[in-house]
Amino acid sequence: MKVKIINYDLEERGNIFKVRRMNFDKIIVNYPNEIGIKSFSFQDVECISENEIDEFLINNGQFLKIKLKRGISVIFYNALYTSIKIEIKEEIKNLSVIKDKYKINKSGIWEKEILLIVNNKFPLEVLASGKNFRRGEYNIIINKLEKDNCLELWREEMKSIERDIQAKTLILSGFKEDMKKFKNNNKIS
Repeated sequence: MKVKIINYDLEERGNIFKVRRMNFDKIIVNYPNEIGIKSFSFQDVECISENEIDEFLINNGQFLKIKLKRGISVIFYNALYTSIKIEIKEEIKNLSVIKDKYKINKSGIWEKEILLIVNNKFPLEVLASGKNFRRGEYNIIINKLEKDNCLELWREEMKSIERDIQAKTLILSGFKEDMKKFKNNNKIS
């Protein structure tokens, strides 16, 4: 995929760059200078499709909220889209990712556990697996969740994130305090 810079406020306006990677809120491009790469927001660019997968990502960018680790092809997004669409029996207009867990075993089999809310009304648990660097060989199981069960899982995930933030905040305050002490210490050994 390529992108053309369309934001009039950017000096790169009108330039076309090769996309290196994407996530749901920005596009990273190969930049032809000493920087090597540069990121832009989706509002700053016009995406230029070079194949069917590019076309899918342009039209279904919200699937980029689901992280793909090395070894999982972007073709997985299309397989997941098709599976969800069959399950809910309607077009996918909105996708909220509540939980996105990943693990891989020693034989190169990856597994994803994803909790999604589709179109703000379908709570789904997705269990997906595949072999590293294999395209199109996915096992996708979708379970519809009861609203109360989904809300409980959602609360648990939020509590887990809050615990992580608290732990990181403690570490950060410790770093700041140690840095302050280090800066104020005039002795160098």
